[in-house]
Amino acid sequence: MEEVPTAGEGGVASLAERATLLIAVGSASVAFMLGFNYGAFGVVFFDQVFTVWVVATIVFVASIFTRLEPQTWPRRLVLVIPSFWLILSWLNNNTDLERIDDFTIVFTVVVTLVPLPFVGWILITTINSEFAELPRRNKAVVIATVGLFLVAGLVLGARNDLVLDCDDFKVSGNDLPDNCVSQSTTTSTPG
Repeated sequence: MEEVPTAGEGGVASLAERATLLIAVGSASVAFMLGFNYGAFGVVFFDQVFTVWVVATIVFVASIFTRLEPQTWPRRLVLVIPSFWLILSWLNNNTDLERIDDFTIVFTVVVTLVPLPFVGWILITTINSEFAELPRRNKAVVIATVGLFLVAGLVLGARNDLVLDCDDFKVSGNDLPDNCVSQSTTTSTPG
């Protein structure tokens, strides 16, 4: 991989380092928001799952009609998982099947967490095939970064009362999590 000078102290940033940063920033940002929303509300928001479905479906169709990755059927089938969520959600809303609600919630988490990193990797390596050749150490850094921010999102979402108040959720158009704190609430205890 080529060496590219950095703007800093005459150091050199390799293509692998730049690719690692790009992949880590994009992937960790998505992981953090998924983790935060799950931590705060106990669900993965439907708009995030629809985004995964749209991207996965486009990549799936593109892989069939072009020479873009993935070119094997087992890898393509991972991209179909979000479509199963859509079918299951339709069944859940249009039938009286017992216990399908619990299964749908678990499946929503699986649909989001399993294909999303795969779809991200396919998109990044399709745009620049050299990204697939990252050293193992760089790939491990990306995975660790995504995992760290997923956990950070879960923790901050679950304890949103430490950094946000109810007005923050209202202004953003979200429902209020169970543990949100009103600005008028104080943390001091009566003497």
